Amino acid sequence: MALREDDERLITGSAILSYHTCALQAWLTMRRFAPDQDNPFLIVGRHIHRNSYHEKGEKEIELPGAKIDIIWTEETVTIVGEIKKSSRSVTGAKLQLLFYLKLLADRGIRAEGRIMIPVEKKTIEIHWNEQAQKELEEVIDRLKALSESEAPCPERKSACGKCGFADFCWS
Repeated sequence: MALREDDERLITGSAILSYHTCALQAWLTMRRFAPDQDNPFLIVGRHIHRNSYHEKGEKEIELPGAKIDIIWTEETVTIVGEIKKSSRSVTGAKLQLLFYLKLLADRGIRAEGRIMIPVEKKTIEIHWNEQAQKELEEVIDRLKALSESEAPCPERKSACGKCGFADFCWS
């Protein structure tokens, strides 16, 4: 399943990551709203990203709808790494990484993924296969429907206190 051009503009790795946490956050992300860049949790995440895995490979590779944190080759396999500050959002990170693997597969590049959590000294391998493709397609379908809807009402969740969009929802 290839994304149509209008879907590519809306559905991004960030929107997929956001969707797992909060539909409103994903809706805002698809409309190019930016979270509060002074949010301390975003600042910590940027610091971890900047200061981790320098020896691994090339950082911040951009594709339409994607900003890959780090990419390198091991033997003959391309590895795509997604750096996270904790394993709390690992399900969303997995979907985000699957999206990146799909974009590369659509361009004829076979790759494997790794969620990398330096603070926890943890790495989680992610593989692009039929099951992963189906799981990602379901999320993309839900995001397409969300993108065509009105903004969802904010719902209080445990993640709200750390969210860069909190002022948008609760002011």
